[in-house]
Amino acid sequence: MPPTVDRDANAALRARFDEVHARYTHLRENVGELQRQLAGLEVSLASPDGTVTVVVGARGQLLRLKLHERAYGAHRPDRLAELITQTTRKAEQAAAEATAELVARAVPGETGVPELLRGGDLGALLRRHDDTMGYQEA
Repeated sequence: MPPTVDRDANAALRARFDEVHARYTHLRENVGELQRQLAGLEVSLASPDGTVTVVVGARGQLLRLKLHERAYGAHRPDRLAELITQTTRKAEQAAAEATAELVARAVPGETGVPELLRGGDLGALLRRHDDTMGYQEA
């Protein structure tokens, strides 16, 4: 007996494949531009009193630190160190958000990658894909 063919199921599967392939192609075509944008991303942030300015890169790495000449007179050394640290942390958070925004333009939101960059929760990303795939732990 010849096997039956479900033409509607095949057509739906083909349409889904075409959609996934188009998204992948779009990502591959734009990954070079995304990498250039991320490599050039700099976030500059000043402390509330303007005595400390930090510039960080896309991964939050400190690129430059500028101390206003009045920083030394306005703050004790331990307070100045704390102000540098606080300002750097805020700049790191801003850089993470800017990075996530750039990635969200290139990577489809339903992949969970932009949220991973924002929150750093790999478990949430995996649970999202598990739900999509119907995976359950044994």
